Amino acid sequence: MRRIINLLLRLSVVSLFLLAGCGIDSHLQHAVKVEDPFSAEDDQSFTGMVLYYFSLPNGESTLVRFPSGKTLLIDTGAAEDGKTLLALLAERRVTKLDYVLLSNDQPEQAGGYPYLASSLQIDTILMPKLIEPSIRRVVPVKSDKKLVLLSEGDVLQLENKIALHVLHPSEYLFLSPQDNSLVFQLKQENMRFLFTSAIGEKAEERLIQKHGKELRAEVLKVAAQGSNQASSQPFLSLVDPQVAIVQTGIPRTEMKAGQDEIIERLGESWAETYITSQDGTIMILSNGKDYRVIKQKVRR
Repeated sequence: MRRIINLLLRLSVVSLFLLAGCGIDSHLQHAVKVEDPFSAEDDQSFTGMVLYYFSLPNGESTLVRFPSGKTLLIDTGAAEDGKTLLALLAERRVTKLDYVLLSNDQPEQAGGYPYLASSLQIDTILMPKLIEPSIRRVVPVKSDKKLVLLSEGDVLQLENKIALHVLHPSEYLFLSPQDNSLVFQLKQENMRFLFTSAIGEKAEERLIQKHGKELRAEVLKVAAQGSNQASSQPFLSLVDPQVAIVQTGIPRTEMKAGQDEIIERLGESWAETYITSQDGTIMILSNGKDYRVIKQKVRR
């Protein structure tokens, strides 16, 4: 009887050890985080900065997740994009937004704000100081929101080694409201991400005059959904992007001749070009030195 009891005790100890080992392995497996974007299994296991250039039917919106877990949403898409945008955020486990940046008052960039604000907690609103009145006329920003107004030359430190550098605007230059949109670089150590909102060639000319080679960026969010009113050859030559992203809901086969011209121009500049209507949401993992581009499924 004693031998049987001893055997059972040994078996119990072994079983407990194995179960504990499995539990530890499982815990470690879920806890593993990596700094190398090419070693990360997915965005959740990556410790660096992640940018999601969303594929929306009508407008533009980009989510930035910082290493700390804080979030910045750049533009909110069109009013018709509200439910789609909210679903895309939910898929990425976003339950609140630390910052929402509204680059102008146009429907494609700011139209989705009311729906978003009624569905998610938003802490801080960023917008260009120059056109704040026109944005607030079309966007109902509540008084309880912290508001930060940005002008050319401002640097907003968002996180350690990550800052937003404002390049435009500083003064009313154009009758076109798009040309007074907020243009900025998001810098993370050696990586630069240029966001050009909906500007046209006149604004590009001013940026070239004032900033020149400072416009250079590894990743370019192409202006105005790939409109032929922007992305001039002189501007693209100075930016010299390795990656260009066109956020549009128009399929490549239905693009106008002018948009096709811009796609060809980007190709001639040797930029690896992605179109969200055909490639889906574009995700970029960046640690400030290296980056990795991942195409995600198109949401229908």
